[in-house]
Amino acid sequence: MAITQIIGPSGSGLTRALEERYRATPGAVMLTADPRAHITYLRATVAEELAFGLEQRGIAPAQMREKVARIGLGLEQLLKRSPAQLSGGQTRRLAIGAVAILEAPTMLLDDPFSGLDTSSRAQLIALLESYEGDVIVAAHKPWLDAPTTYLGNMDVPVLPAPVEFSGDARTFSGISGSRGSAHRRWWQFHNPQPQFQIGPVDISVRAGEVLWLRGSNGSGKSTLLRSLADQPGTALMLQNPIDQVIDATVAQWIPGSDSQEHPLDLSQRELRLAQCDAALRRDPDVLLADEPDVGLDIGGRNAIHQRFADFLRSGGALVLTCHDETFIADVAAYAQVSELAL
Repeated sequence: MAITQIIGPSGSGLTRALEERYRATPGAVMLTADPRAHITYLRATVAEELAFGLEQRGIAPAQMREKVARIGLGLEQLLKRSPAQLSGGQTRRLAIGAVAILEAPTMLLDDPFSGLDTSSRAQLIALLESYEGDVIVAAHKPWLDAPTTYLGNMDVPVLPAPVEFSGDARTFSGISGSRGSAHRRWWQFHNPQPQFQIGPVDISVRAGEVLWLRGSNGSGKSTLLRSLADQPGTALMLQNPIDQVIDATVAQWIPGSDSQEHPLDLSQRELRLAQCDAALRRDPDVLLADEPDVGLDIGGRNAIHQRFADFLRSGGALVLTCHDETFIADVAAYAQVSELAL
């Protein structure tokens, strides 16, 4: 077996390079950048989703159960959970598991580390190092100690000037959230899954400053942000910007823009930045950003850091979730950051 990685900025052809290798490699399997594309959501449990591909290949039930039980990635704790009730990081781990469980001779992974917490990243590295076939990983930065091919010119990190503004605190009291529904769809005959609930939590953030909601995948950070978004004066950037695309052109999505491109035709970087611009054009007091680093290369990070700094400097406050400690360290280089562990 061999592990290699392809590193490059958005627009350098990372995904295209993976797709070309996929088409040219008999028996290969590929994980796309969107983990939800690999989950049917027709099965009641994570275990059944993991077994779906094996079923299609005619694997005997006893073998399927054995493969599901030893897939790793921390999924053993989620096997009885409904796939629709997973967090973003848990969904990515399930998608990786659904591809890896097929044990293809070659496995290609597009940005698999995005949105994973430290423990999940370590579990993914362990899976890749023990995989019996060849592994090719595409990403915007090197996550692995492995032979690396670079595409395009890598940008240099450039951070904004320090933010000196500091104003009054905005406090949100008794914020609670839940994930999942007690009432399942008519065609799902299994018993309802338990709801995930978090809170009540008091959240306070000062104008010109940043609050980092910190916790592992599945700890309820996204759920809490969505509940905060119901409060007046807030604007939310969802973890997956595709979920907020409701307009046919960028100009319709972002007031003041004259771009006639469809948002879904943008690169990952440009889509994330457009999502940020759309939220900021609502002129919020508090911007809620759910893993805004996901899908961003160095140039994209530079751009979103500048947007955040300008917003903070104008008197806004930022509440964000993020698993990449280097991104938070960059934010702390120009803004005051406090933490709330969940």
